[in-house]
Amino acid sequence: MDNIKFVAVSLLTFLFLLSGVSAEETAYELSAEELKTVAQIMRAVEDALLNVRIDSNSWVERGPSSSGPWERTPVCLASSAYFGGTSNSHARLDIHKIVLEWKDGAAPYLEESYSVSFDGVQARRKEISSSHSGKTFDRDTGRILPEAPIELKSSWHDKMTGVHASLFFHYRHMPAPFPKRFSVSFEGAADPNYFLSVLAAADPKYLNRKPLKSKVVIEELGGIQCIKAACMGDSFRQEWWFDPNRGFALLRFDDLRKDKDGNEQVKSSINVTKLKEAAENIWWPIEAYFVQCPRETDKPWKRIVYRASNVIANDRNFNDSVFTISFPDGYLVDDQVAGRTYRVGEE
Repeated sequence: MDNIKFVAVSLLTFLFLLSGVSAEETAYELSAEELKTVAQIMRAVEDALLNVRIDSNSWVERGPSSSGPWERTPVCLASSAYFGGTSNSHARLDIHKIVLEWKDGAAPYLEESYSVSFDGVQARRKEISSSHSGKTFDRDTGRILPEAPIELKSSWHDKMTGVHASLFFHYRHMPAPFPKRFSVSFEGAADPNYFLSVLAAADPKYLNRKPLKSKVVIEELGGIQCIKAACMGDSFRQEWWFDPNRGFALLRFDDLRKDKDGNEQVKSSINVTKLKEAAENIWWPIEAYFVQCPRETDKPWKRIVYRASNVIANDRNFNDSVFTISFPDGYLVDDQVAGRTYRVGEE
């Protein structure tokens, strides 16, 4: 409750300061004190998140360039995702339907249904069914694992469940006194996240560790007065747009890299088109687009379309038992923690 009150008071104070900046002053750069206020509000927003459930449907599209035109592929994910409020804690992903390319398989695509969870100590995976070539196969098997499965650590699942478009993903791996981020990805992405350098700009001891330039200004995006954070190096530029009127929710992200001729090219981008206030001062994306350049020049660009049908945050009736998947009678379970295999109901 204290965090929510702090967020509300801090937002009102910051928005009052922001109201003195005219729409024409798009080059207005935040002072060190204003930047500290932004960082404090973002910390408080993150700390205020206790739990969240996201029901979503997402799919993958292909196109010849970063602007399309886009053609939908069979690859898709329909899921219900549950997360605790801190990094490295609890997560569950109920995959109602996932369709992926099946390399060297009996069909071009394989459809599956299963659940994975992590309770902070160990993970569980419950297989339900798989189908291809017009046939469906019941799996009825489960596994108990010593660490979180790949579905709870991959950036692809981050995007397909919308986490990658949330403030809680981009406010990550902060140095002290910044907290750890909330995200489904416990290990972090492969690419460095320069957003921490932007918010740590008021901390010279940290900023001087990397030869980066950062800047935070006020800039309009689609008629919305945003806080735009930018971080630049010799060969790249990353930019984030946040909406201070909606809990500093992420609206857009651009990752630009220079080619061999020194021209900037889009590597990836995020465009959040719809937000929902899932709890007081907790704004969650319910529609977003993720564009990614191909690793090879002869391959198509890809775009993930994420749409959530329901998002609930800070549910007072939320039960942490959801993070421990139960196996029905008859399931054959491979317990890799205890080192045994058993059939449920026959122990």
